[in-house]
Amino acid sequence: MSRTELFWMIAGPLALLLCSWWPIPGLPYSGSLVCGVALWMIIWWVAEPVPIPMTSLLPMLLFPLLGISSAEAATTPYANPLIFMFFGGFCLSLAVEKTSLHQHIANLALARIGTSTSKQLAVLMAITAFLSMWMSNTATAVMMVPIALSLIRQTAAQHQVITAPAFLLGVAYAASIGGIATLIGTPPNALLAAFVAERYQLELGFGQWMMLGVPLALVMLLVSFVWLSRGYFKLQSIHSAVLAGQVTQNRIDQRQSFVALVFLLTASAWISQPWLSDWTGLGISDTVIALTAALLLFLWRFPQEGRASSSILTWHDSEKLPWGVLLLFGGGLSLAAQLQQHGVSSALAQLFQGLDQVPALLVIACVTLLVVFLTELTSNTAVAAAFLPILGPVAESLGLSPLYLMVPAALAASLGFMMPVGTPPNAIAFASGLLPMRDMLKAGLVLNLLGVALISLMCWLFLPLWV
Repeated sequence: MSRTELFWMIAGPLALLLCSWWPIPGLPYSGSLVCGVALWMIIWWVAEPVPIPMTSLLPMLLFPLLGISSAEAATTPYANPLIFMFFGGFCLSLAVEKTSLHQHIANLALARIGTSTSKQLAVLMAITAFLSMWMSNTATAVMMVPIALSLIRQTAAQHQVITAPAFLLGVAYAASIGGIATLIGTPPNALLAAFVAERYQLELGFGQWMMLGVPLALVMLLVSFVWLSRGYFKLQSIHSAVLAGQVTQNRIDQRQSFVALVFLLTASAWISQPWLSDWTGLGISDTVIALTAALLLFLWRFPQEGRASSSILTWHDSEKLPWGVLLLFGGGLSLAAQLQQHGVSSALAQLFQGLDQVPALLVIACVTLLVVFLTELTSNTAVAAAFLPILGPVAESLGLSPLYLMVPAALAASLGFMMPVGTPPNAIAFASGLLPMRDMLKAGLVLNLLGVALISLMCWLFLPLWV
């Protein structure tokens, strides 16, 4: 263990000790203890002396131990319905990946685009963004980066210094942008939905989120494509040697067809959930839809040549699910509940009461800017888990709906474009060895600022329709 790791490992518990020895004025003693636990978790989330999922289990241990809450109250948020919705989404994503349905979709589109590198980038980014709406952005990037590399190799060697960073950044950016379009596209979205349901009894439905997320994702995707193809890189005059039909295409098989059917039915049900619930009179929620899809993937069996029939997914496949993300959800929600219950959120909100005369658009822009650049340094889900419990009460203290600051923060947490550590897709693209750091920094800085402007403006215009 290095000295740096040891320092951060000690810094977390030390923060709790300091808060217990010198209680924070204006808070009950239990509130000071909650602040100490929150600081401990934030320090470990950022520095990662232990894995992030293990840090997310601290509320289960510390809240009952310190007398802050009962064990039941500390653990209940880990079973929030939105967590199970994300579990169902992860299963659907895993089925798409296991059957190579995503590869089939990519090949189908890329086989028809010709030799224009600008068109290739556009289709590559569109496919990546679409897949990232339903799959984890990490899995999407892992699948699409090899396809990008194969396209890069089709350009002349002297042009690869331009096409390589352009295509790799295009995949990384599109994977992050596509995730903001749906509630299951990226963890901060689902964390927001779960938190506002717990704290404010506001339900953000799948279709309702898409009314904001899809237009924003489309605009961001277009802006990032124009910036990469005609702004930072100049791809208009570069052509590759790849011809239509060179990309391998295979016929879709039974398993892929079944997963595609489940995928389409699930997406349609999520979008039309309020109507389905009213029409049937059943308690059909986004979580019920997700778990039904997951059950079908484990239940429906297909014959195999020379072997017993098997389902699309087996429990052995579930080992590949990102269980750590689900634990992080639970830890963030458990912490948020105690911050609220013991007056910490309200006390923090009072510090911002003097800003009630500042224009709402400026406040939204400042929050968005802060979250975007914090995301460059640590996990976007950890940033969302730390900030969302605070921003709701701050918005209320300014006379705004909690959503006015929480929604921009959740969206901004997914748009770190500058650093390899900003998002997993950035790291995957950078790991190819063909992406200079200077290109990622320069191109990403511009997109970060454009993202702040777009998120701020669209939230300022559209959020009044929600509240």
